[in-house]
Amino acid sequence: MAVALLTSVPVPALADAGSASTLTATGVATTATTVTLVTGDQVVVTTRPGQQPSYIMRPAADGAGAFESYDDASGDHYAVPVVAMPYLGKGLDLSLFDVTRLAQDAGNDNVASGDSQRISVDLSFAPGTTAASPAGVTLTSVDGSAAQGYLTASSGTAFTAALRREIGADVAANRQPGTTPLFDGVTSMSLAGAPDGGATVSPQYALNILQINATGMSGQPTGAYLSLYNTDSFKRENVSVNVVNGVARVAVPAGNYGLYGVFYDYNTQGQLSALRQFSLSDFTVSATGTTTVPLDESTATSKFSVDTPRPATQDIVMTDYFRQDATGAVASMLLSLWGTTPLYTNAQPAARIGAIHDVIQWGAEAPSASDGYRYDVAYGSDDVPADQTHVETAGTLATVQEHFAIDPAANNSYHGSLLNGFVDSWNNAGGDSLLSPWNGQAWPADVTDYLGTGDGGTWAQMASSPANVWQYGDSLTFAGGRSYAVGWNHGPLKPELAQHVGYQFCFACSAGSNLTVILDPAVDSEATHVGFYSFVTVPEHFTLYADGQQVFDSTYQDGVELQGTPTTPTTYRTVYDTDLSGNANFSQSTKTHTDLTFRYTPQTGGSSALPAADYCFGESDSTPCQILPALTLGYQLTSDNNNTSDQPIQRMRLNVGHVSYDGAGSHSRITSANVSVSYDAGTTWKPAIVAGVNGTYQVMWPNPASAHGTSPAIKVTATDAAGGSITQTTAGAYTIAAPKS
Repeated sequence: MAVALLTSVPVPALADAGSASTLTATGVATTATTVTLVTGDQVVVTTRPGQQPSYIMRPAADGAGAFESYDDASGDHYAVPVVAMPYLGKGLDLSLFDVTRLAQDAGNDNVASGDSQRISVDLSFAPGTTAASPAGVTLTSVDGSAAQGYLTASSGTAFTAALRREIGADVAANRQPGTTPLFDGVTSMSLAGAPDGGATVSPQYALNILQINATGMSGQPTGAYLSLYNTDSFKRENVSVNVVNGVARVAVPAGNYGLYGVFYDYNTQGQLSALRQFSLSDFTVSATGTTTVPLDESTATSKFSVDTPRPATQDIVMTDYFRQDATGAVASMLLSLWGTTPLYTNAQPAARIGAIHDVIQWGAEAPSASDGYRYDVAYGSDDVPADQTHVETAGTLATVQEHFAIDPAANNSYHGSLLNGFVDSWNNAGGDSLLSPWNGQAWPADVTDYLGTGDGGTWAQMASSPANVWQYGDSLTFAGGRSYAVGWNHGPLKPELAQHVGYQFCFACSAGSNLTVILDPAVDSEATHVGFYSFVTVPEHFTLYADGQQVFDSTYQDGVELQGTPTTPTTYRTVYDTDLSGNANFSQSTKTHTDLTFRYTPQTGGSSALPAADYCFGESDSTPCQILPALTLGYQLTSDNNNTSDQPIQRMRLNVGHVSYDGAGSHSRITSANVSVSYDAGTTWKPAIVAGVNGTYQVMWPNPASAHGTSPAIKVTATDAAGGSITQTTAGAYTIAAPKS
């Protein structure tokens, strides 16, 4: 859901709880917020229950651009556009790119695209300069050499254009980019209300001076933006360092260190001409005197390249540099690049202290969209290899047929996206590694994505449709030389629990007196997908009962965490309704009604114990997680990429099971399954033919000529041997093809 109001309400204790304590119900939901940067670029911040936020970058225009992304020691997430790097600390304050702070300021102003979100800024002007609006900035107040103003997504592009002109002029004059002062007399610009950084900090260690000297390709002093790590312990030092005019001096504790950064080469148009990744695995800061560390951009000469079996042109590159200290703590810096800009690296050995893991993810598009294929590959190593050339073959690539379905009513003039992200032991949830081409993915479509196995072959995928229905897939491992098929947004879309694989937060679990039930509202036909509506207001109603007593009721959330639940067997029932019938962009799955009941008996261990790698609300060493025995419904409807069928006899595979995590969960026998269809909006229902046993069924019903051009409703009911049941009704489940003219 695009807007979610978190609530926490006490309700009376249940009669059989055996305690007078109060039961607390806290509503939870997925939220998505668009953050606009002063450059006009945008970052979509998505927060799912129990999980860390994820960040999707949206470059402003022209398919070229790059960002450095990282979390600072306080946990704030930063996304710094490379076009701003020459002026970072030389007029542009880092606070402008604090995505965490910007998301808090944005609040519920969740605009997927558009220009309504303002970025408020504080500005200072050079003495004697009359304060005037810099390019892209609207001033709202002026007080001498200080002013306040704002930018928007569209005005940010004007600000960026001015930055590029200044950078290009410096390059043309053989000056270091950023040498010319920031335009229009601005000496500083920061996020409105940002701290000035002048607070006094009391060091916990004796400090010594580390001087970093950076030289560019010409041997002249240059700028760089670095991550500096004390590898004995990040608690001693884990900081960003801005090298200005070739020099940075920082006071740090003596000990072992490593660093990572990127040099940026620009052309006379202020555009990137090359990126050069630079790292030092190990060096030591002395306890006496000044330690000087030279950084020479010209040593980053190993050009990254990929040779593919079919012609393809680079459209995305991402580097994710992980650093581990001697205590096992891990930090990382991520660079995302769109376009054909080349990437170079400097070779470095494996770390002496702690460890490093360097991953480069690369994507490339076919010569023409009509060719219908692309490549996404990744390579990870525990050093930085001198040889960065890679050759892919049919045996090293998995062939994944990606099918993108869309509601015929959706406005698909906006391209959706397919995002891929490497997953390995350093990044086991995918996280920020999810990346898509700048120009997106047209829907409906069938595309072959050749996924690489160079970093183990495990990938996280996510797709966002033009109608802003987002589907997240579990991390899956793909084998080289094999073929796979993945469907996105194939309907009917409905609220669901899933049968998950890989690292997960549990949406249907209990731990001690905590119990969580969360249904994703827009799940497609893939058993390992979850789905929700982003930037779409969806009227909904979620109610939970325990032994017949209502314990939670909300029109804002799609799930609840209960605290203080009884530790005796309890029957839970959730009723969840969604209604998109008033939204003209949806003609399918317009209303859903889900009624789910299960009997939960608290226990530990057994086949329903949540795998140790996963987690849930309330978990501790003494209260492990137990998966709730809730039923799931999986539909595989025979229809095309518009969720439309032209078959006289409609077919659907129905899988009835239980929510599971890597196979753990209830295995209670499925005792019944029934399907019925309504061609008159639920006034009358006709039973379908259901053939099968114990959860696997083939279903058939007619698509009568009288119903051509309409979207029938379907109702599915199922039960298990443990007393669980589910009934789910979906209005406009699919569309019967209109009569041929």
